[in-house]
Amino acid sequence: MKWLKGIFTLIIVLLLVIVAAATFLLIGIDPNSYKPELEKLAKENNIELSIDGDLGWSFFPNLAVEAGSTMLSGKEAGIPDIQFARADFILDWKALLSRTVRLRAINIDGADIKIETAAEAATVVSLPATLPAAESSTRAQTQPQIQSQTQAQESSTVELPFELAIDEFNLTNGRITIVTEGGTDQVLEQLNFTSNGLNLDGQPFTIDLNLSTKLPEQPSPISIEFQSKPTFQLDTQIAELADSTLKITGLEQLPITLSFNSLYQGKESALSLANLTGKVGPADVAGEINAIGLDTSPSATGKLSIQNLLLNELPLEESTKQSLPKDFNKVSIETEFSASETLIKLDQLALALGKFNIEGNAFLKLEGQRELELTLKGNDLKLPTSNTENNEAANGKEALLTPILAPLLLLDGGKGHIELTLDSVTSDNIKIDQFHLNLFANGSVLQITDLSGGIFDGKFQATTKVDLRDLHHKNKVPKVKFSKQLTDIDIYKALTTLAEQSDVHGKLTMDFSGTTLGDTQEALMANVKGNGKLSANNLQIDNINVERSYCEMAALIEKVAVKSTWPNSTQLKDMQSDIIWKNQMVTFPNLTTGMGNLAISGNGTVDLNQEIYNMLITANLQGDSTSDTGCHVKSKSIRNRDIPLRCTGSFAENGEGSCLPDKQFINQLLQDKIKEKLFDKFLEPKEDSASNSDESNTEEADTNEPKDIKEQVIDSLLKGIFQ
Repeated sequence: MKWLKGIFTLIIVLLLVIVAAATFLLIGIDPNSYKPELEKLAKENNIELSIDGDLGWSFFPNLAVEAGSTMLSGKEAGIPDIQFARADFILDWKALLSRTVRLRAINIDGADIKIETAAEAATVVSLPATLPAAESSTRAQTQPQIQSQTQAQESSTVELPFELAIDEFNLTNGRITIVTEGGTDQVLEQLNFTSNGLNLDGQPFTIDLNLSTKLPEQPSPISIEFQSKPTFQLDTQIAELADSTLKITGLEQLPITLSFNSLYQGKESALSLANLTGKVGPADVAGEINAIGLDTSPSATGKLSIQNLLLNELPLEESTKQSLPKDFNKVSIETEFSASETLIKLDQLALALGKFNIEGNAFLKLEGQRELELTLKGNDLKLPTSNTENNEAANGKEALLTPILAPLLLLDGGKGHIELTLDSVTSDNIKIDQFHLNLFANGSVLQITDLSGGIFDGKFQATTKVDLRDLHHKNKVPKVKFSKQLTDIDIYKALTTLAEQSDVHGKLTMDFSGTTLGDTQEALMANVKGNGKLSANNLQIDNINVERSYCEMAALIEKVAVKSTWPNSTQLKDMQSDIIWKNQMVTFPNLTTGMGNLAISGNGTVDLNQEIYNMLITANLQGDSTSDTGCHVKSKSIRNRDIPLRCTGSFAENGEGSCLPDKQFINQLLQDKIKEKLFDKFLEPKEDSASNSDESNTEEADTNEPKDIKEQVIDSLLKGIFQ
C-alpha cells in the first residue's frame, strides 16, 4: 500500500509540474514579443511580413498557435500580396508522443490575395500541395546542423526523428484578385477550400473548393464547386484526380456539371482525362483525352461526344436566337480526334443539325506545305429560307465566294480536297437530288471538277475554276471560269420556281461554258460571258398562239373569214439554237423549230436586267394548211414563203406577251395586194379581167418580169400611203 501511495503521489506531483509549466508559458511568456524576430527572419528570406494582430498559443484541448491580422508579400520569391484576418495551426498531441509532428489543422480565415504575375499565380495554385514540402524542406535544412553538432560524439548520421503530415487545411471567406494590365481585374470571391489528409506520400485525400466570380458581359456572378480525391507522388512526379466533379451555376441557361478522372505523369509530361461525363446546359457531354509531350511538342488523341445541344437555350443575344434556323436548333457531334503541332485529324466524324446528319473524315496537315482532305456524306439538307426582313443575300448584295472559300485560304498556298455527297439539298424551294461536289484547291486556285445532281426532273453537271490570286490586291475580285450541262430540265418547274411564273412547258437540254468575276450574286450574274447550245422538246407556250397569228394574217391578205376558237397556247416541235450570253443579254442567233406544217426559225434576245424578251420568228408554210386543225391558205404569196412574226413580252411577275406578224412585212403584203387589184381593175384589158380574176383565186401571176410605167406609178402611190 505504501508503494501504491508513492506512485499516486508522484503522478500528482508530475501533473502539478505540467500544469505549472503550462500556466507559466501561457501567462509568463508573451508570444507577441516574438513578432520583431519573425518579421526579421522573413525579411532575410526576401519576404515582407507584418503581423498587426495578436499572436497566441494554447495547450488544451489542442496544442495550437494563433495569429491575428497579418500581411505578407515577396515579389522576388514569386509570392503575391497576401492578407488574412486570422490563422490557426493546430498540432496533434498523440502524434507528438509517437515522435511525429502532425498538424491536425491549418485554418486561415479572411484571406485576401492579389496576383499580378504568372509566377504568383503558380504559387497560389500550388500552395496547398507545397505546404508539406515546405516543412520537409525545413527538416532537410535542419538535419545537417544536427549532424554537425553531434559529429564529434557520433560517427553515424543523426536523422531528425520527426515526420510531417497535415490532417486538415481550411481556407474560408477568401478573396483572390487577378490583376489584368489594361483590362478589368478578375475577382474570385467567397473562396472556401477544404482538404482532409493532405500528403505527398501517394495516399489519396479529399479536397473541396467553392468560389464565386463574375465574367465579362455576365450580369450575375457565377458559382464554382469542385470536389476530388487527389493523389500526389513527388518521387515519381505523378498527380492523380479521382472521382472529380465540377459544377458551375449562374450562367444564363447554361449550368455545367462534369465528372472525370485525370492523371498527370511529370516524367513523361503526359496528361490523361478519362470517364468524362456530364451536361453543359441541355447537352450531354462525354469523352476522353490523352496528351503527351506537354513541355516539348504537345499532341493529343481522344474521343468527344456532345449530344442534344439546343442552340436557343444557350446564353445568346435575342437577335441571334431569332436568326438561328429552326431546323438547325438541335446540334449533336461525335468524333475521334488526334491533334498536334503538325496535324489535326478527325475520324468517324458524325454531325447532326436537327434532322440533317452528316458523317465523314477530316485531315489537316500543318507542317511544310499545308494539306486538307475532307470527305463528307449526308442525308437531306434543308437550308434556311431567306426572310424578307434581311434579304441582302437574296438581292445579291452579300459576299458569296469569299466566305465559302476562306477556310481554303488558310492553307497558305497548300493543297486541299473536299468531297461532299448529300441525298438532297433544298434551298428556297429548289431541291437538288443526289448532290455531289468534288473540289480541289492548289494555292489560290480552286477547281470544282464535279458539281452535279438532279434538279427540276432533270440533271445538271458543272465544272468551275475560281482564281483567288488577286484577292490581296485592292478592289480585286475572284475570277470564275465554268462549264455547265443541263439534261431534260422541266422548263415550267424551273421558271415557276426561279421567276415565280412561266408560260413555257417542255424539256430543256443545254451545254454552256463561260467566264465571270465578282464576289456577289449580282456581280457574278452581271459579268457572265459565254456561249453554248440548247435544245428543247415537247415545247408548249401558253398565252400565245403563233398558228392563230399566222392564219389571221393570211385571212387579212385573202379576205376570208378565220375561225374564232383557238387554243390559248402554241405547241412546237423540237427546238435547237446557239446561245450567247454577254452584258446580261442572252442572244439566240439561229433558233429553229416547227409547228404543224410551219417550219419556224428566228433569232432574238432576252434582257435579264429588264426581264423582257424580243424574238423575230420566221414561219414558212410548207403546204396548203397550217395543221389539221389550223387554217387553209390559198395564196401562193404566203405559202412556201418566210413570214416574219415579232414575239415580245416580259417574264417578270404578271408579265404579258404577244406574237404578231411583223409590221413592215404586213405593209409590204398590203401594198402588193392593193397594187394587184388596182392593176387588174383599171389598167389591164377587160377581156383578160375574168381570166386573171379566176387565176388569182388559184395562184398568183408571175411577177418576175420588169415593171412597166404603170406599175411604177402604183408603187409610188402606195409608198406614199404606207410610209
